[in-house]
Amino acid sequence: MGGVFGLVRASSITLFFTCAFVGVGSASCIDLQNSQPLMFRGRLEFVVFPGSPNFADVRKGDHPEPTYILRLSDPICITGDDFADPSRMFSIVHLVPSDATAGALRGLVGAEVDVVLKEPMAAHTGHHHAPLVAWVETVSKAADMTAEYGAAARTVRGFYDALAAGNGDQAAAFIVPERRIGPFSPAAMTDFYGGLVEPLRVISVDVAGPGAFLVRYEFRSRAGRCNGRAIVSTVSRGGANYILSIRALDRC
Repeated sequence: MGGVFGLVRASSITLFFTCAFVGVGSASCIDLQNSQPLMFRGRLEFVVFPGSPNFADVRKGDHPEPTYILRLSDPICITGDDFADPSRMFSIVHLVPSDATAGALRGLVGAEVDVVLKEPMAAHTGHHHAPLVAWVETVSKAADMTAEYGAAARTVRGFYDALAAGNGDQAAAFIVPERRIGPFSPAAMTDFYGGLVEPLRVISVDVAGPGAFLVRYEFRSRAGRCNGRAIVSTVSRGGANYILSIRALDRC
């Protein structure tokens, strides 16, 4: 959506925020044929699995295979791969480090992390230790939700909570009055967010500068699943805080 908020426009109100779409195959499964990177949050674990020849027990002679595992809070499923079973729900991902991310992964074991993954594939050998295997493009410690502070952050959180409920009237109340038009009007936001297949869910709100916040969120529309980020800038007027602009970082 273009206009005053500087967002990508896609057929009237669709794609209010930035995101990387993950196409939907069976139900809400992640489509591995989609070329966009995957974004996940979960707990990072380090596990030594038994490898060849028997894939049973390192203590009995199997080759040790040290592996990073991302444990998700909510189960997912995958499709779009000959080895994917869309009916199988799972909550662990086998992470493959690159030279650029190996050090960061070592230092974050046991922590809640945000990862961006590329080249995902379904497990198809005994050396794959989770149903989904993917290479780590970036990894960082997940922001603590309790780190949010101040009235401006609460304004941003309130805006997204209103969108999650599909209530454009309440969402518009958090935007500066002169920008409550077009795709950011109460009716437009209600039509889009009230009609999502899966409602918007905020993953994190982090401070990005004075009066600015990095928001991570996800939702699923009829077009596909969105994992998105946006920089939301706020302004104080008459002792109250309002959203002044939203800058898209991805593509929904």
